Amino acid sequence: MRRHYGRMVMAIGALPLLAVTVAGCGGPAPGPTGERTATAGARPAPAGGRPAPAGTGASTEPRPLTGAQTARAMLSTIDLPVGWSVAKEDLSPAVEKDDHGIQDVKGDAACNRVVADSFRSVRPSAVVGRTMENPMARRSLMFEVKTFPSVTGARQAVEEARQLRQACATATAGPYPVRYGVLEGPRRGDESVGVRMRVGGNRFDEFVIRVGTSVTVVTFPGATGDDPGLVESLTAQATEKLRQAAAG
Repeated sequence: MRRHYGRMVMAIGALPLLAVTVAGCGGPAPGPTGERTATAGARPAPAGGRPAPAGTGASTEPRPLTGAQTARAMLSTIDLPVGWSVAKEDLSPAVEKDDHGIQDVKGDAACNRVVADSFRSVRPSAVVGRTMENPMARRSLMFEVKTFPSVTGARQAVEEARQLRQACATATAGPYPVRYGVLEGPRRGDESVGVRMRVGGNRFDEFVIRVGTSVTVVTFPGATGDDPGLVESLTAQATEKLRQAAAG
């Protein structure tokens, strides 16, 4: 558990809490019964961070974001339409146990291998999160930014989400039945992947976007994900803020 509140985003590691959160905000959200074809994927783009000066012989791999840069990459109220406010947040970049590995998810042998492999992946070096809500519309949004010591760790985070939706079509997270499926969406950053999760009767559309050594995660609970304009805008803004933080 993060200080102040449990991790609300990166739902592959906090599904039981996500289900309780949405249930407390109005219950199950309607959604399509079939999963959509994924289009989120790799797209060439400049990596985040500052490359080494030409001719120095140093590595050109982007440098990891500092804790302060990771916090600056988080979306805020000024990035959203009128009516949204901060519900909960943890902008301390300190990494805790639940910030690494896919927590509590169990399935068949292939699914369990993905879960086990997640704990052998590179541990993040900084993690921040924020939950936003729009009381009038009875909707919520969840954001997370994770920085890794290298590009390898960030790539692993994207691949874990991709593998999860392939290997864990049906699983459980604590007492909750879980279904993971592909999700089409805009291509963002250096690479991106969309995952549609159903936890009990609740739906979560999650986009995991990598820029250099970091990933930004935007989660749309329930009917919030049915607004294509909001999905397009927020995934673009989340990507840009991560780029700006890396350059700052």
